[in-house]
Amino acid sequence: MKQKEITIQGKQYPVIFTLATIDNFEGITNKSFFEANLNTVRCRIALIMAAVLAADENTKLTVEDLRGNEDFESYNQINEAFIVVGELSKEFFKVTDSDKKSEAEEQGDNQEGEQGKN
Repeated sequence: MKQKEITIQGKQYPVIFTLATIDNFEGITNKSFFEANLNTVRCRIALIMAAVLAADENTKLTVEDLRGNEDFESYNQINEAFIVVGELSKEFFKVTDSDKKSEAEEQGDNQEGEQGKN
């Protein structure tokens, strides 16, 4: 498991993306991670908190810290932290070369089936 750090209000916090992150997110939002709209600030804050809690269950980071002064700089910090967590999620959900090959083969089979229908 890879760990990175985010900076919120001048303080560093560790973040990870594991199954615990997904579970924390679902506990915070009471919604499925896989159905969440991560384009909302609220969901992004929840995901950041989930990743911080997965790395350090005794973290001192709060939602109020994330919101900061409720200004554009705070918004930027949330987006930068979200990008870091997103990078970790890509590693967690890493698609292997064999997965890519299987997916390409499935798409090829589907295209052949589509052509046969015409």
